[in-house]
Amino acid sequence: MNVAPEVIADMYKARWKIETFFRWIKQNLNVPVLFGTTENAVFNQLFAALITYVLLKWLYTKTSERQVFKTVSFVTFQRQLVGNNLPIDWQSEMSTFLKNYVTFQGISLSNFG
Repeated sequence: MNVAPEVIADMYKARWKIETFFRWIKQNLNVPVLFGTTENAVFNQLFAALITYVLLKWLYTKTSERQVFKTVSFVTFQRQLVGNNLPIDWQSEMSTFLKNYVTFQGISLSNFG
């Protein structure tokens, strides 16, 4: 097999980009393993994780723009929100923001208590 060194380097670069992408997914989207083995299952799991990440990032950004007393990183925000350990000022501001957003958008949350 006679392959030019430039072609091998390009293949390695492409593979490295894929590896870097999956490392980011595992670290930021909390997807340590992919549960499905089919292409559709992998796409569905990654799509759900990306939607969750975007919603959490949006909520974090909107809440942190408000009057919070304690600054937390996005990673800390995620962990504390999931563990129900978010500081009370963050909980309060997040709740206020969501109520105002829902009211402004005219969304009914009667099914959510």
